[in-house]
Amino acid sequence: MTKHAAILCFALALGVGGSTVAAGCATRAVSTTTGDDLLKARIETALASAADVNADAITVDTSRGVVTLTGQVTSGTEQQSVGAIVRAIPGVEDVRFSLTIAPPAQGAPP
Repeated sequence: MTKHAAILCFALALGVGGSTVAAGCATRAVSTTTGDDLLKARIETALASAADVNADAITVDTSRGVVTLTGQVTSGTEQQSVGAIVRAIPGVEDVRFSLTIAPPAQGAPP
């Protein structure tokens, strides 16, 4: 729900619409949150299933279809794989990367 929509919902709830309008606005806000949670779960599952991605090193946040990925990858190739996987998931509107590239420590498995 945008800031303007939230203000409109509040104004309508105070005015003619009363609690009926407020309930409708609350339902839309909950639906967005639920949708974001579902999208986040789909992305996390897809990343965990990818053989060439260390999903444990990546944090996923979603807001209205915009996905922000934070954490570490071992190469630019892994970052590209992550981006391709995430963009292929229905409901993803945009992907923002806040990933650092850090090669694995010596002796650590790739």
